[in-house]
Amino acid sequence: MEIEVQDLRLLEEKIDKLLQALGRLKAEREELLLKLQEREAEISRLKEELNRREEERRAIKERIGSLIERLSQFSEGGT
Repeated sequence: MEIEVQDLRLLEEKIDKLLQALGRLKAEREELLLKLQEREAEISRLKEELNRREEERRAIKERIGSLIERLSQFSEGGT
């Protein structure tokens, strides 16, 4: 009977340690999921900013092309 009680105590301790480890793992998982969501939001924001910058770049390129064309016409007509 004495051995059974000790075995039960050991089993109980092991179960408690496992439950504590499980609790830590769940907390770590939640923290990692939160960080992942934050990173995904940051990636989304950066993609939007990149798209905006590319649109600005295209618009500037078009304006420069238009100005060069106008300057070419002016210089051709002036000579």
